[in-house]
Amino acid sequence: MPKSKRQVQAFSVSFLDCICCGFGAVILLFVLTSGKKSEARNEQLSDVSIDLGKLQKNIQAEDARLRLLASLLEENESQLSKLTAEKTTLEKILEDKNDDLMLLLTLLAELEESKDTLLGEFDEIPTIEEEVPIPLPNYIKRQYLTDFKMNGERVLIIVEASGGMLDDDTDAILERLEDTDEEKRQAPKWQRVLRSVEWLLGSMRPPTQFQIYYFNREPHPMVENFRNQWLDLDNRKTISEVLTQMKQVVPQGGANLERALWESRQIFPLPDNIILIVDGLPTLSDSVSGDGNDPIKRLNMYMAAEQQILSGVPINTILLPSGYRDPDAPARYWLLANKTKGSFISPSKTWPDT
Repeated sequence: MPKSKRQVQAFSVSFLDCICCGFGAVILLFVLTSGKKSEARNEQLSDVSIDLGKLQKNIQAEDARLRLLASLLEENESQLSKLTAEKTTLEKILEDKNDDLMLLLTLLAELEESKDTLLGEFDEIPTIEEEVPIPLPNYIKRQYLTDFKMNGERVLIIVEASGGMLDDDTDAILERLEDTDEEKRQAPKWQRVLRSVEWLLGSMRPPTQFQIYYFNREPHPMVENFRNQWLDLDNRKTISEVLTQMKQVVPQGGANLERALWESRQIFPLPDNIILIVDGLPTLSDSVSGDGNDPIKRLNMYMAAEQQILSGVPINTILLPSGYRDPDAPARYWLLANKTKGSFISPSKTWPDT
């Protein structure tokens, strides 16, 4: 029996199964890969959204900043406009001031010309030389006593004329005590006292009235005929008489400040300012007995003299150098100035000459 011929098949069932499995694996892999890509895209979209939010915030911040800058620019432009207007106004004022200055310079030139003309006419006026009884103080020396109080309606000058006013040195004082009266009057320290009194008188101005007393053992008016009287600064005859008599005083003896201040209470009307020229604490007293060379005694004598001070009257002291050892004197007279609302100075040795 003849064998039947069978067709040979290229693909078997097993091969198709393998192909199908592989294709399914590819599809599964594709599905899995597509999910991962989708998650990655979602994450990228999320990051982009965050970045976009940040950018929007930055844009809003920049918009606010731009609005602020625009506001500042507008304000600055307004201020610039005001400053420009002020500048224009100031330039106009400056121009007017320059015109005024030129006018003033022109007037000044005319005044200078008029002054020269008047000075020329003044020089042609005949003059009569008249002796001035009080030397006028130098302006610079006036500044030396800027705070020294010389004002008042009635000023009493009390000058110490004791033997201590002959010199600044103790040994020199003892030697000068043997001099003649004329030699004592010419003693350098006493001459300085006289120049100081002249300087004070020359520094005062009417309507101030004055009186001068000097004291040693006793107080005396500089001119006895003027005792307990107030003198006028514009009375030339009186001034000349006082200065002449002042040069005849002989410094000698001790210094009784207590009696001098008591005498100041006898003038009527009472003084409203007292200027005291001394070189230390007193050496005599009616209330304290003892040696005037003892520093403690001298201090007690000063304290007794203070009891005679007029209430409410300032005491202004000029303390000259002393030949005695008197360490308490500056402090005491300084305290006296504070107590009476007066003043106190201890000038250099060259005052009032320079």
